[in-house]
Amino acid sequence: MTGQPAACSSVTRVDIYPLRYDKIKTAVFGPISTEESLDVTQPSPDDSLDELIRLSQEGNMRAMEMIYERFKRPLFNLAYRYTYDRALAEDLLHDIFIKIYNNIHSLDREKAFVGWIYRVAINTCLSHLRRKKSEVQKAISLTDMDDVTGDVEDKSREKILSKPLEEAIRALPSKLKSVFLLHDLQGYKHHEIAEILGWSVGTSKSQLFKARMKMRAFLKGKDLL
Repeated sequence: MTGQPAACSSVTRVDIYPLRYDKIKTAVFGPISTEESLDVTQPSPDDSLDELIRLSQEGNMRAMEMIYERFKRPLFNLAYRYTYDRALAEDLLHDIFIKIYNNIHSLDREKAFVGWIYRVAINTCLSHLRRKKSEVQKAISLTDMDDVTGDVEDKSREKILSKPLEEAIRALPSKLKSVFLLHDLQGYKHHEIAEILGWSVGTSKSQLFKARMKMRAFLKGKDLL
């Protein structure tokens, strides 16, 4: 689309917080049995994603854990950007992987796995926001945001996103927020976003344009542009 504005700010794609990833993994998958740990057919971290999916669909828990290890960070970051609450994002990450674990057996391996898990993640986040609207609004207030990040303030959260830009993201409607997070924060291309969200490529581009325009208007209203 011609005349499309550039993103409002560059964003470093890094983890927001160190997570209790092992605790979440154990809660989702449970401990590995002795028999399974000795299984000579267990996958290795170097296996392809397709191979891990195949093994997971056959009930191989090690393969499922390796899928978790590959996707835990970006999916947590996505959940955090919907909630701006670390504990809540961790809970959502747990729920997301429970759904992936429970449904991976029915996935057609020829279809895009990454698109599927992102649809699961986004739908989980949006469902939670619909159920807990008042709690989430409280959780993402500016005061609560400062409290949540108290232990990392000296490490400058603003290296990840500037505070005004965070406010602008929070103000976006759900659909516009989804495309902005996937494109400008997660780095996905429009054809990938179209697969994840069930849109056309043209819709993805137009929604990103609208998201950026709304953010620019928000920031301009704060005399920041």
